[in-house]
Amino acid sequence: MKTNIRQKYNNLLQRFIRLFSLSSVAFVLTACYGCPYSEYEVEGHVYGENSEPLEDMQVVVRTFNDLGHERPDTVYTDKAGYYHTNYGITSTGGDCIEVVVHDPDGEYASDSVHIGSGKMKVEDQDSWSTYYSMRQDFKLKKK
Repeated sequence: MKTNIRQKYNNLLQRFIRLFSLSSVAFVLTACYGCPYSEYEVEGHVYGENSEPLEDMQVVVRTFNDLGHERPDTVYTDKAGYYHTNYGITSTGGDCIEVVVHDPDGEYASDSVHIGSGKMKVEDQDSWSTYYSMRQDFKLKKK
């Protein structure tokens, strides 16, 4: 009877140690080596129909991956119509970027573009990270 209880106790203890060991290894690998990530730099200008720079246009940049996740970032154009965003995503990053330009005042029609990662410029890449950059200008039409 004591042997049977001792065997059950030992089996339970072994399972607990295995579970704890796997969790520890995963934590140590993540803590020491990090997670794969991607960085995106998106910039450009927003112009009106007569090539005049448009100020205070809302530019939303979203990244999508094969799971459909998105990570939006919103910036506004300056006096020269210039916008710029730089951000990172933990994991393998996105397979597609969508850039949407919207006029908060409603004078100009919105415009957008989808760009696959194959069309983005890869500035730097190693086994854990990829740095993409792209330039996208927009010419908005009045409503």
